[in-house]
Amino acid sequence: MLKRFEPGSLILALCLVFCFAATANAADYAGAISAYRRAHGLPAVKLDGKLNAVALKQAQAMAVSGSVSHSAAGSFFSRVAPLRKSRAAENIGAGFLSFAEMLKEWENSSGHRENLLMPGARRVGVAFVDNQKSPYRKFWAMVITD
Repeated sequence: MLKRFEPGSLILALCLVFCFAATANAADYAGAISAYRRAHGLPAVKLDGKLNAVALKQAQAMAVSGSVSHSAAGSFFSRVAPLRKSRAAENIGAGFLSFAEMLKEWENSSGHRENLLMPGARRVGVAFVDNQKSPYRKFWAMVITD
């Protein structure tokens, strides 16, 4: 039996492939964040799948809107409330094509650096989404919590 082609199904399939690719590198990103934390006398963080999903939702919302905003996917605190014990932070950015570039930008920004070096942090999620129609081209989000 032939199934009718639904345009949305292709978009969903592409998103599933892309979302896996975007989060598959998250372990490498968590390793880079951990190395930065260790260099500053803090413990490493572990990659957390639920935090990856929160980061991916934020990156997707920014890519769709074409803007860099902590509220693109709704209130940060409502997005992470069930996933944190006491503290959580989010870094976002856009326009950097590699995670190394994005991480360097966060390291050089006092507020973002403070989030990377959050005392007691144990878990992290990182994701990006491409939007070739936007001048930013790539949107990044990182969520870190205890």
